[in-house]
Amino acid sequence: MISYRDITLGLEKLGLDRSTPVLAHVAPSRLGEIRGGMETLLGAILATIDNVMMPAFTGSTMIIPEQGPADNNLDYGSGRDTNLNASIFSTQLPCDLPEAQICEALRAYSGTYRSSHPILSFCGLGLDVALIDQTPADPYAPIRKLMELNGWVALIGAQPAENFSLHYAEFLAGRKQFVRWALTENGILECPHFPGCPDGFHKIDYYLQDELRVTTVGDAAWYAVPLDILVNSAVALIKEDPFSLLCNSLSCPRCNLVRRSIKSQISNNWQPE
Repeated sequence: MISYRDITLGLEKLGLDRSTPVLAHVAPSRLGEIRGGMETLLGAILATIDNVMMPAFTGSTMIIPEQGPADNNLDYGSGRDTNLNASIFSTQLPCDLPEAQICEALRAYSGTYRSSHPILSFCGLGLDVALIDQTPADPYAPIRKLMELNGWVALIGAQPAENFSLHYAEFLAGRKQFVRWALTENGILECPHFPGCPDGFHKIDYYLQDELRVTTVGDAAWYAVPLDILVNSAVALIKEDPFSLLCNSLSCPRCNLVRRSIKSQISNNWQPE
């Protein structure tokens, strides 16, 4: 069983402290039994880190339109029934990620602020400045601002595929992304720069060996790295090898669309000697 002290020591071993703003991806289900549950877990995090934010994503707001751009990994017109069950986004809409309970605990904490992206919102404490400018057209604003604040990203039992900041690196490197639509109190909004498949993100760890901090708490590995090092390393890697960080599944529709886009760019830029 993991205690409050185990959690605070684990965070300290990762080099995190009160002066470090952190984007935390937390997977309570992989941490094992926690003495005191979510209250203990969140309390230990907030006792160690003053300024923290977590994903508060709401895929339930998405709808499928009748038509849209090509190569977008959507079956247009297929949502006539499911669209009726879409949720209207508000800052009070519960997060629907698989590990939503920790974000919901943070969202209920006094003084937190939630950004307004109808699909990819974040909830944070002491990081209003990083969250306030996120819009449907600029989903990566919180990541960009956190980099300016010399922030870190921490995976607390979470898997590399949950490291959302790497999607920002893909965006900066010019990699193809997608468009989605969400239901809001002001109607349906278009949400560009929607991320692709993250199942190849574990490959970045090899290039971060000197910078990635790792510790084990209970049965789970925890990781932390400065955001600027993570994002800049990934951007450089993608620019050197445009196919890097894609997953290995030949049947992955999102990665295959990205591969097709890369091959088209290479073909269009090719010139005979």
